Amino acid sequence: MDPASFAFFLLCAFVAEVIGTMAGFGAATILTPIASFFFDIKTAVALVACFHLLGNASRLYFFGRHVRWPVIRRFGLIGVLAAFAGAQASAWLSASMMRLCLGVFLIAYAILEAARITELRVPATTRTLLIGGILSGFIAGLIGTGGAIRSVCLLGFGLVKEAYIGTSALIALVVDATRLPVYLTQQFIPVALMPVLAGFVPVAFAGAWVGQRLVRRVSAARFKQVVLVMLFLMGCKLVLDGWR
Repeated sequence: MDPASFAFFLLCAFVAEVIGTMAGFGAATILTPIASFFFDIKTAVALVACFHLLGNASRLYFFGRHVRWPVIRRFGLIGVLAAFAGAQASAWLSASMMRLCLGVFLIAYAILEAARITELRVPATTRTLLIGGILSGFIAGLIGTGGAIRSVCLLGFGLVKEAYIGTSALIALVVDATRLPVYLTQQFIPVALMPVLAGFVPVAFAGAWVGQRLVRRVSAARFKQVVLVMLFLMGCKLVLDGWR
């Protein structure tokens, strides 16, 4: 990876973490398709998993005291098992199939999230948490972007923003810690990319720091609108690549 591409990729990671911290989700969803333009899709998913883990650890540093533990017990634990299953399944899929799955997921997410703003209301029940945990965990393990489903489920419980960000970060952190060893065992990350992992450490913390500073000053709704358009376009590109 040449220096210019390396710097650009880290800049994208920083922006993704800022947006992910402000909205409480989306860093991996934004960064995974970008990473897939630089790396093999399986390597991209594994690299973003590392960055996502560091980013969520940084968010917990700022929002950890607001975590809602009853939600963690019902949503996060089942999500861990599902993430492990999804990560195992990722080793069986071709790169083209993973691109296609990721693209379809991003398009569906953008459309459903836009509709949710005015129409969709998720019931605040234990069943919602259990189903959401299974789906988000499996998708996170499979294609690296389970935050969309987690976001929809948690928002249905009316958590204040700080509690939502902290709770979502802890769930994502546990899921990342579950799926990442599987990726490493499958050797998705070559040794030559260790400098990228080292660069993730300051970038993830800096992005979370900037995001938490802005989260009380700027509306997340406008950011989410921009993100939805970007995710939809990236999803279309990945579907075309996977189909070809």
